[in-house]
Amino acid sequence: MTLKNLLERGIVNVARIPRDNDFLIENNKLKLEKLDELKGYTVPLIAHDYGASTPLMWNYLYLQLNLPIRNIMVIGDPENSKEILEDLRNDPRYLGGGAGVGFKEKVIPFLDSIIPGNLKAVNIIVKENSKLVGYNTDTLGFVKSLEESLEKVGKTIQGSNFIVYGAGGVAKEVTKMLAERKARRIRIVNRTFSRAVALAHYINETYDQIAEGIGEELSRGAVLNSEVKVDALLNLSDKGSDGNLLSIAMYDGDHPFNEKNSRDILRQLKNLRPNVLIADITSPKVQPSVSLRLAKAEGIENLLDGKPMVINQAGPAYVFVQNARPDMHSKKVTEEEALKVFKEAMERYS
Repeated sequence: MTLKNLLERGIVNVARIPRDNDFLIENNKLKLEKLDELKGYTVPLIAHDYGASTPLMWNYLYLQLNLPIRNIMVIGDPENSKEILEDLRNDPRYLGGGAGVGFKEKVIPFLDSIIPGNLKAVNIIVKENSKLVGYNTDTLGFVKSLEESLEKVGKTIQGSNFIVYGAGGVAKEVTKMLAERKARRIRIVNRTFSRAVALAHYINETYDQIAEGIGEELSRGAVLNSEVKVDALLNLSDKGSDGNLLSIAMYDGDHPFNEKNSRDILRQLKNLRPNVLIADITSPKVQPSVSLRLAKAEGIENLLDGKPMVINQAGPAYVFVQNARPDMHSKKVTEEEALKVFKEAMERYS
């Protein structure tokens, strides 16, 4: 079984939104025979189509190096992770690829190993000697950009108070790293309250009594708390990735998102914490995300979107794949060289 088989059976479909993800599309038709023109491919898995940048960056580098390899992002149901990975494991052209929205946790039981062994989510899968190995470079990529943004206002992760939106995937790994780096307080907001509580419990048991899980309906109180003043709000969920939802859940008590009330919350937050950082890792079709647009409109200046994380995580991820199959990569790059090309691609096409 191969990627071609998965596409033929409709288990996965080629994503249409990302630039340079159309290698198999010709005159609006899928041309699977074009897979035979390639020496290899990397295959990011996502649960729904969105403006991801992975194909843009990786394919730009493949073209620069004149490698007969392409990055082909596909959409599938995470519940089919076992079948998808079994087919890809047996595909001689498959080199690995991303575990994107919906797949970051679901794929773990079907990998041969994860490194390190305590990962709660993976974002890159590497085929190493017929074995599928999961890594997480998202966390380091995001935390690096977070530290750079905090540094602009004279802060560090150590001693800062965070509100984290989301309790799965990236949120689990980033929250762990915030705890490792001595955050003062972490409040985890999630629509499913039990998931927020479970993650907070894990943090408190493993690191220190610094985390608290709260329901989405309590978001306003957490944001405007005058005793535990927030230094950064981090949207680490995929909420808002389609651009029509408020990514950072400025919830209005008994009512869902309301722009007027959300702007009022942001205005109060700006007065309470003038240097507050708002970070949003979503990649909506229309940039910027709703939360960052409203925050900017209310005068909040320290804003962080997902682009720095996407670039920072891609360098080590590419090198993992490259080093696992030196026979496929006649031209090799260092992590720094890959990052330079990825930044150029984002500047050129974003």
